Amino acid sequence: MRIQFSLSCQKGTIIPINYQSEISNWVFSVLANAGAELSAHVQQLGFDLTARNFKLFTFSPLAIYPYEMDQVRQEFKLLGNQVKLSVSIYIEQGYEQQVVHLFRQTPLMLGTLEGKPASFEVKHWQIMPVPNFSETMQFKAVSPISVTTVEEGKLANLYILPDSEYYDVSFFHHEVRRFKAAKQYKSLAAMKLMDPSFPLYFRLLGPSKSRLIHLKPNPEGILQLRGFAYEFEVTMPIPLMEFSYFAGFGEFPFLGFGYVEFK
Repeated sequence: MRIQFSLSCQKGTIIPINYQSEISNWVFSVLANAGAELSAHVQQLGFDLTARNFKLFTFSPLAIYPYEMDQVRQEFKLLGNQVKLSVSIYIEQGYEQQVVHLFRQTPLMLGTLEGKPASFEVKHWQIMPVPNFSETMQFKAVSPISVTTVEEGKLANLYILPDSEYYDVSFFHHEVRRFKAAKQYKSLAAMKLMDPSFPLYFRLLGPSKSRLIHLKPNPEGILQLRGFAYEFEVTMPIPLMEFSYFAGFGEFPFLGFGYVEFK
């Protein structure tokens, strides 16, 4: 599911340029308040909403126009009283209204207003229609996609440039790994979700732009992540395509990476 939120705030609120940690923590805290039905559903999938191990979500950058930016302090000053944010979660459509209700009950604490913590409350929302997925689709990365190497003999956690010869190997490795976790590591071929002979194909469309995002202290111990914003074409089985669209492309979507829209 994808939900676009309009969040109300006070004019003059100041937020950090790197705000991904606060939004990630907000989504975790919202889902942790899920009722028995949704919690039981997620537990059947092998996850616990109260333990931060359900990471099958991503989110867009904040739409905060108009604003003033302080490059020295690395802050935005909001000149309006509303921001927009889209949250994308890989979960059954039948739980959409429950999820919206949870977000409406939990304000986003982000930034400061006159030296005090600022809050953003859900004012409006829109559940976005489910796209018609196909085996080949073109996307643009609205938030950067982070992919690290899985090549033998290479040190772990080396970021790969999207135009690298081996980028597709790591790109699909991480995508399939996360998809298998979502399917409880069952045989995807036996479930007829993937055909071992089906081609996985990645094509970069145009230049890419590097972005380094600094994160607040988090349980994962990640202080900063580098990703790349670019347009691309990808071919893969439709179930994997749907998963990637809703749960995010690349690694660490739950930290605000890998949110895409159609090109």
